[in-house]
Amino acid sequence: MKLGKIAAGIIKMLCILCFLALTVSLLLMILSRNIPFINFDVMWTDEIGRYLLVYLVFLGSGLAMIEEKHIRVDFLLNKFSPRVRLTIELFNHLVTVAFCAIMMGGGYILVKNTGTQAVATLRKYFMMPMAWWNSAIMVSGIIMLVAVCVHAYKLFMRKDSTNNS
Repeated sequence: MKLGKIAAGIIKMLCILCFLALTVSLLLMILSRNIPFINFDVMWTDEIGRYLLVYLVFLGSGLAMIEEKHIRVDFLLNKFSPRVRLTIELFNHLVTVAFCAIMMGGGYILVKNTGTQAVATLRKYFMMPMAWWNSAIMVSGIIMLVAVCVHAYKLFMRKDSTNNS
């Protein structure tokens, strides 16, 4: 599980970097609009802020999946026997794997189709293809898929150990 902690640490650092860049970008946008003596063009700050927020949300959802901190409503689940609960949770993980696979596939198609497109306001400042920003969907799908597979494996192994007892 050391690898999982390292991955979670890297994703946390990326989230922190995205948040700091988002804060600086939005601060620049606010200052450039409200302070008259700042005479440089910061039109790109709005779009960079939007894309950084998207990345922050997608990375954060992957991190929540790794740390099993997504919102769950489990009051009904706790009413079942442990065996039924494990079966329902395994089914839930299976559905989540399917969702993550669809997310990864759709993200890949989006990245492939936007590889040569540039963001209109960012073209002047940064030569970043739109695919970089759209890759958030695919990256998050990969993170969540790996996390849910690890959790499902642990759950399945726990089920086997309860059956053998």
